[in-house]
Amino acid sequence: MIERSPLLCIAAAAVMARDRSPPNSPPAKRRKESSTTTVASLGDDILLEIFLRLPCLATLVRAALTCRVWRSAVASSPAFRRRFRERHPAPLLGLVFNPPGAVQDPALPAFPSFVPARGTDRDQAAAVRGGDFFLTSLQERPGVHNGWEIHDCRGGYVLLANGDQETMAVVNPLARRSVRFFDFGHEDTLEGNRTYGVVRRACLLCPDEDPTSFRVVIIAHDKSRVRATVFSSATGEWSLRPWKHIPARPRRGRGKWWIQNSNMQANGFLYWVSKTRKYMVTLDTATMDFSVHELPIFLQNQHCTFVVGEMKNDEACIVYAINFTVGVLFRRTESDGVDRWVLERVELLETQLVRLLGEVMENYNEVQVVAVRDGFAYLATSEKLSDSGAPSWFLSLCLETMILEKLFQRTRDSSVYPYVMPWPPSLVGNYGRFAPEDGT
Repeated sequence: MIERSPLLCIAAAAVMARDRSPPNSPPAKRRKESSTTTVASLGDDILLEIFLRLPCLATLVRAALTCRVWRSAVASSPAFRRRFRERHPAPLLGLVFNPPGAVQDPALPAFPSFVPARGTDRDQAAAVRGGDFFLTSLQERPGVHNGWEIHDCRGGYVLLANGDQETMAVVNPLARRSVRFFDFGHEDTLEGNRTYGVVRRACLLCPDEDPTSFRVVIIAHDKSRVRATVFSSATGEWSLRPWKHIPARPRRGRGKWWIQNSNMQANGFLYWVSKTRKYMVTLDTATMDFSVHELPIFLQNQHCTFVVGEMKNDEACIVYAINFTVGVLFRRTESDGVDRWVLERVELLETQLVRLLGEVMENYNEVQVVAVRDGFAYLATSEKLSDSGAPSWFLSLCLETMILEKLFQRTRDSSVYPYVMPWPPSLVGNYGRFAPEDGT
């Protein structure tokens, strides 16, 4: 089977989209000179309709960057980008793993590792090959002793921190050497104050329609209060927010370390779970207001893993796993007028796992949720015996169809972050140096 290039696909679609004569129309009169419609002569409306039928974002990027006119057509149409996202969710390029820490040689700096997702799409494979997923720009930075640890991965950016230097970095592997370094925790950046209480893992906020800007949010808390500190790429400065008293205080004896060192994100909200697993602290990043909600009783099970994420339509959801059963919860207003997390989907995955893994399924007794992005949950198998030596299988679960797919096998010895292909800044061109120009 011959694989067609994006340009051949576009040309074929253009021919089909041309004005056609009615079936019984008389033959056209011969003219001395005939005009030929080419792909280059198509108007933006027809061109974008053709682009909408390309199979994935990677193919669109390859086609749209063929010439300035095509790039401008995509860059100047937020409506097209919205329609394309609805029809073609951004593809998973792979998973990024934090360094394992304890098993690393203390004398060697530790760096994250990247494992590409299996797939047959050559445009996505080309995007991975052309990127810098070895993060060489970080490895070349002088004075790094203990390497870098990932805090978050969103919008094509990877947020990392280096403890020795008290430095953070935001890297775009697809843009190769695109990296931004900034300090955190210093007196000058936090207006004369070190962060009080216990500091939790940083979160990365990236708007869809301005892919060159980002915010970093770090929270700190004590026994009864929580506060956020925000870094803006636009200003290059940290903003220290006031302390907020929380309505659901931890039980006596829990101390000030009552929020887990993890972060979750969905549709403009950030989430942290209490160590008792009874409460979830929520931050609205539009208003910077905190709230606390009680979690359903079955999520408080210590054998349950769960992650807050988004469906394809950006709706917030919680995906949990107990043994081989996976469930999905949504935020709903119940009859008493109170918003709660409500269970709406449950699926036993054992049959699918046996079909995908075969005999090695005997080595595992559960799956765990490691991430939820854009309507997909990413799962990892867990061993029956801790000394069996069997690596975990990483899988993706479509939350719309509840169909499971196998990704790859790897030792799970650290936290995991999906790397989903972002829209390149050159195709979101309503600002700055990427703004469409007249005649282009």
